[in-house]
Amino acid sequence: MHIEATTHEQGTSAKVYTYEGDFEVRRDIIAWQAQVCHAQEQPRAISGTIPITSPALGSLAEKVVRDAIVKQIDELALTGEQ
Repeated sequence: MHIEATTHEQGTSAKVYTYEGDFEVRRDIIAWQAQVCHAQEQPRAISGTIPITSPALGSLAEKVVRDAIVKQIDELALTGEQ
């Protein structure tokens, strides 16, 4: 499934990042990958997996993936990576 381009303002730095991504709900995990960029910088690829611990998590997959993408964006900003 696809997540259309959207923005996220990182709380500490107040930088606004744009991201879009794709995810796949599998039997026991949600696998996702996204492209993230700040302003005119080159896009950066990030990815991850989220264990499915209950049937409801698969139903909420897009929200869970968006939360995981935002968490990685926030972590990148805190470590000073662009």
